[in-house]
Amino acid sequence: MKQKLSSRLLLACALLLALAACKKPAPAPPPAASTPTVVAFRVTSIDLGKSVGADKRIAQPVTTFGPRDTIYASVVTEGAASAAVITARWSFQDGQLVNEMSESISPTGPAATEFHITKGSPWPVGSYAVEISVNGVPSGRKDFTVTN
Repeated sequence: MKQKLSSRLLLACALLLALAACKKPAPAPPPAASTPTVVAFRVTSIDLGKSVGADKRIAQPVTTFGPRDTIYASVVTEGAASAAVITARWSFQDGQLVNEMSESISPTGPAATEFHITKGSPWPVGSYAVEISVNGVPSGRKDFTVTN
């Protein structure tokens, strides 16, 4: 009887090992969903020119203007923002305010915002600057000159 019990035990162990060997491995977990890289909203460039395209970008950047030119600034940004206020502050020589204007935007990726100044009479010859801020935080500056 001992021999019968021992052979049954061996047979049961062999069956268990055979069943374990036939078991399919657990499926691998699905790969983690890739999260898109979040880019913080920021100003990437400020360009000046005498005209702006339909995409609100300057095709031919310049920093020297004539006394009767309209002066355009294109502020290029990247990232997303539910609400951002971009302000352009134009100044002459020692900081004398020429004009200040703001645009509210809600970009979901790269964007360009256009600002421009014009004058009925000729611009005084000299040094100028446009300072750009986003939500009141300085984000860049571009210097330019007006010559005859």
